[in-house]
Amino acid sequence: MKKKIIFGLSIFALMFFLGGIYIVTTAETTNYELHQLSQLHNATVIRKDLLAIIRQNQFNIMLRRAYFIADPETSSDKSLPETVKKCLACHQSSSSMETINSLLNQLEMYQALTRYTNAALPGSARWESRARAALQLGNDLVRQMEDLVKTTTANLQTQEHEILRKMDERKNILFMLVTVGPFFAFGLALILIRGLTSPIKSLLAATRNLREGDLDYRVRGLRDEFGELADSFNEMAESLKEQIQEMQRTEQLRVCGEMAAGLAHEIRNPLAGMKISIELLLAELNIEERDRDVLVKVIEQIRHIELLMKDLLNYARPMTAQRVNVNVNKLLRNTVYFIEKHPSFVSGSQPGRIIEELDDNLPEIFGDPQQLQQVFLNLFLNAADATPAGGKITIKTWCEEERKRVAIELRDTGKGIPCELRQKIFQPFYTTKGKGTGLGLAVSKRIVEEHGGRIEVADNIPAGAVFTVYLPGNADEIRAVA
Repeated sequence: MKKKIIFGLSIFALMFFLGGIYIVTTAETTNYELHQLSQLHNATVIRKDLLAIIRQNQFNIMLRRAYFIADPETSSDKSLPETVKKCLACHQSSSSMETINSLLNQLEMYQALTRYTNAALPGSARWESRARAALQLGNDLVRQMEDLVKTTTANLQTQEHEILRKMDERKNILFMLVTVGPFFAFGLALILIRGLTSPIKSLLAATRNLREGDLDYRVRGLRDEFGELADSFNEMAESLKEQIQEMQRTEQLRVCGEMAAGLAHEIRNPLAGMKISIELLLAELNIEERDRDVLVKVIEQIRHIELLMKDLLNYARPMTAQRVNVNVNKLLRNTVYFIEKHPSFVSGSQPGRIIEELDDNLPEIFGDPQQLQQVFLNLFLNAADATPAGGKITIKTWCEEERKRVAIELRDTGKGIPCELRQKIFQPFYTTKGKGTGLGLAVSKRIVEEHGGRIEVADNIPAGAVFTVYLPGNADEIRAVA
């Protein structure tokens, strides 16, 4: 849009600039043509005056010749050559100057003859010859001047008509510029304003739809800077929609968790009574082995339900963390001791192996040892369940000095976790195990995040999965280790 505005302003400036140049040029051209017309008119007047003077001189000569009188007071006009010399200022071409010089010589000769005929008494042979020569030369000059006057008058009329025609054309053009120019400028301004306000209206409509709860509304068809703004708005709307959906899911989970926690609390007491009652029946009654097996399986299922209720209560109502300085390597070694006794990990002809790659200089962290022990135990149990016979689990720790954090990495050689499931495994009640509750990783993720850390999952090449836990370390101890 910035380019369009600059382009529109440039058109405005160019339009006024060209209009000003045209007006100035038109004024100068008109002044020049009027000046030329004025000069041509003056030349016509001069030539008519010369013709009138020559004719008057011719009449005087014929009058004196007829009545034999001398007129000492009447003399030939001395301004004839000077008047003709004025034409030299305008006619600069060689042909025009040649014609004017020839006319000037004739006028000087004519002036000399008329001066003699005016001063001397007529009747003598000399006077008569001079008079005839003056009359003949005057008649030639009259013919020349008549031709010049006729030509000049025709040129004057032609140029006057042409100049008036051009002036009318320029007047019409100026009238159009004065009348049409504002409408053109108004139309251009309207286009620019519309190009500026239309995207704003689109964005305003989008904000109103968003305010009314239409999170699926998107701004389309905008370009340039408004297009970038529309893209940002669409991204914001998409992010807002995701956040609201996440908040709704969180609220639903919270409500469900509270309901489930209350329900679990209410169920635990009847379950405990049922389990005790069945155990008493098994201990006191003499029943058949088949019925005894059925009751034993019922007790196992009740214990499974109690374990599920316990996990659910731990997730819904987590205990307050009791934080102290914790040695991560020590917690991991204690966890490894329990995992090495896990039936699925040690049973079979090829028991699994646990490889420790622990950093002995690892600094302590500030956290709740019981909660962190629960995190490591969940990760180890999942790895043990996923690792086939003869597989191995590798536990590694190190310190990231630049980020001032401690890293715990756990690798297994199991089947791995598909990419599409890596985000779901941390959701509550999502599990791929037949007997799982789907709360282990969800609880672990929450505990790690409450400690200011992060948990990540990735592929273990060539097979298996890698879980990495990052926990903030003690800055002073990290500097001491470095």
